[in-house]
Order: sequence, then C-alpha cells, then structure tokens
Amino acid sequence: MSLQLETISHSLVELSPNEWKILLDLYSTKRTESTGYNLISNFIKWIARNPKLNIKCFALDDGWKKDGTFIMIVDHGGVQKNVYFNTITENLDHLIKLLFSYTTDAKPYLLYGYGERLKPAVDAYIKKYDQERMETAQTAWYRATKEIVATFSIEPPADITLRKLEIGDAETVNEIWPHRAEGSVEFVKLLIENNVSVGACDKNGTLIAWCLRLPLGSLGLLQVVATHKRLGLGSLMVRYLSKKIAELGEEVLSPVVTENTPSRRMFEKLGFEKIDNVYWTVPIV
Repeated sequence: MSLQLETISHSLVELSPNEWKILLDLYSTKRTESTGYNLISNFIKWIARNPKLNIKCFALDDGWKKDGTFIMIVDHGGVQKNVYFNTITENLDHLIKLLFSYTTDAKPYLLYGYGERLKPAVDAYIKKYDQERMETAQTAWYRATKEIVATFSIEPPADITLRKLEIGDAETVNEIWPHRAEGSVEFVKLLIENNVSVGACDKNGTLIAWCLRLPLGSLGLLQVVATHKRLGLGSLMVRYLSKKIAELGEEVLSPVVTENTPSRRMFEKLGFEKIDNVYWTVPIV
C-alpha cells in the first residue's frame, strides 16, 4: 500500500514493491532506456531476494499510474544515495516537481544514469541548487542486438579461466575502479550478490579482468589489470557477460565514457551501436 506524505502542492507517494510491478508494465516498451524497464526489473528482483535493502520508490499523487513518473532512492552504502528516475511522457513537469518535492539538498544524492531526454529536468534541478557545485559525466549508451550477441565467441585463451565473481573479489574490483569512493566497495558487493558477472583468472587463480552488471541492467565496471592489458581480455569480458544477459532474455546495453575512444572503438567493433547519451550528476563535496 502506498504511503503518502504531503508536500506544498502534491502528495509524495511511496510505492510499495508490489506497485513497482505496475511501473514495470508501464515501461514494457522502454527496454533500452537506461532508467526504464531493466532498472525497475532489476530492483524488483533485488528486493524480493533481500527485503531489507534500502530501496525506496516515490511518485506524485496517482498520476504515476498513467505517466510512469517515478524516482528511486537507493542507499548502496556509499556517501551519497543513488537517485534513479524516469517518466514515459515527453512533458517533464511532473518529474521536475517530483525531484523538487523529494530533495531539499543536493549534497546527499548522485543522479544516476539518466538519458538525454531527461536532461532538461536535471538542468532545472541544478538551477535550483545553483549554490552547489555539480559535476556531470557524459557517457555513450550502447546496445547490441540479440543477433549480434549470438555471434560472440567466448572461448578464453590458454591458461585463462572464467568464473562468476564472488564477494571476496569486491575489494580487488573496487581498488582499481576509477570511480571508487568512500563506501563504494559496498556497491560492488551488491552488484556481485545480485547480478550476473564474470571474472577472468590466470593459471595461478589470480583475478586479472572482470565485468559486472549495473543496476541499470547494463554492463559496467569493466576492468583489466595493468599486467594483462592488450590481450583482448576486455573484449572477452564484454562478449561473455553479454551472452549471459541475452540468455536471460534481456537487452544488452552499456555506458562508455564519451571521451574513452579506445573503449568505444572496441564496443563498436563488436557490433554495439550508440543509441543515446547517458549522464551522471553529482555534487562536488
């Protein structure tokens, strides 16, 4: 049952996990959007597996049942909570009001993985908190069709074995993650616990490359240790995890930092196509 909190002009409604399924149906045609179907589906599975996870979903009044406007506030254990949001309408007024209704201070929140279409809502958010210094990172949002993924080979080189990541790998993954921060290892642990992943180990069993699946449902945290770069392991990680996601009947997607030309070339060589720009906005603390 929804919990309502009065705001100045709207009721801020907290949606129960059962109501997330209504949202999921509304986004059934938004399977390639970064904060669309895959995101909602992912968190439905997470909360079913562990009801104690700190995942809250909010909307305004009952309009969400038609326009699908929502925000999800998720505490992944880091300094800032992740904010995921979307709407199925082109009019962003309700989304802007929702962002304003929930947030009274920008510092505690990372606006996570939103698409180009939603950028005007974030521009309004940034303007509201113009006293805060904010930083926005842009990524290219790539998609591989199931036909492309079906062509991927996933045979590892000699002396390399592939396995699912384990909780004990979280420190290793976090240690060389370029976007690590205080508490980010807890985020890595959640990804390993709840989503598919892949790691490559050398003949001694040492982890040398990996790729995880983000809450967006996309590939993420792709890394190869310095001693094993230029051996094609990054491409192998992408191909392998893409296969695993496709086997689930879900879209294969990935953000790549816009300026990271080598990574973009690798994805495009594999047959991924850019379909959007996706952004992350965070206050500079």
